[in-house]
Amino acid sequence: MKTMRYKGYTAEIHYSDEDGFFVGDVVGIDDIICFHGNTDEELRAAFEGVVDLYIEALAEPETPPQKHFAGRLLSRLRQALHL
Repeated sequence: MKTMRYKGYTAEIHYSDEDGFFVGDVVGIDDIICFHGNTDEELRAAFEGVVDLYIEALAEPETPPQKHFAGRLLSRLRQALHL
């Protein structure tokens, strides 16, 4: 599986035998954002276009666009617990 990154968003790319082209899904957010293309150039343009559209559409202060999850949990420990 191939991945692409743009403006902090990550997409996973796979080939769809049923549709006959490559399909991408933006991962790590609750919203569903998909795109497709036949070549790397088409995929890149479609991915950047949907991310830009997503950011623009949700730019309202009440509904800011989500950023992908980093998958990290940060915690502070007392100094006595440091090694």
